[in-house]
Amino acid sequence: MPGKLEIWNMALGFIGTRTVAGENERTEAAIQCGLFWDTARRTALRDYPWNFAWSRGRLAEIPLPDVWAGVWRHAYALPDSCLKLLRVTGERGGRREAFVIVHGDGREMLLADRGNALAEYIVDVTETSRWDDAFCAAMARKLACLICVPLLKNNPGKVQELESLYRASLPPAELADAGERHERPEPDSWLMARAGMV
Repeated sequence: MPGKLEIWNMALGFIGTRTVAGENERTEAAIQCGLFWDTARRTALRDYPWNFAWSRGRLAEIPLPDVWAGVWRHAYALPDSCLKLLRVTGERGGRREAFVIVHGDGREMLLADRGNALAEYIVDVTETSRWDDAFCAAMARKLACLICVPLLKNNPGKVQELESLYRASLPPAELADAGERHERPEPDSWLMARAGMV
């Protein structure tokens, strides 16, 4: 698995500039890679539900703010390191529940009608050793998109080319991940009601 420096150099290769020998190098390329690293990672993780970053957990209920009473029944704190919430379900999975993420009382919170809710979400995986090859390639392309402007100054055509290259890396990742995950179809609520399961 490529490490941080290898991903930096892949990004610089996509741009067509010289590579760096170390993360602490005092060159413009190394400075820009370090500056945009976290943003590129979080953005690339949010852009696709990568298997290695997928997590599931019970949500911690918090007091429902008065301004949302009558609109939603429950409020929950978002899980630690949650970058993107994918779905909210009940105890045994089943149908997806409606939810909204809002800011209130000085923090982000999730509002839903479901009690004892479980969430499936993408976490911020910072360790490159946990990333798969498809994500490393996408991450290098996303980093290249972000550092291109400060390194090349005035080259909008190159930025568009890199964005296209990044977007093109997502469908192959989707195919690779699809082989590692097969989601159950959501149960038909009408059939469940007929069977007395609702």
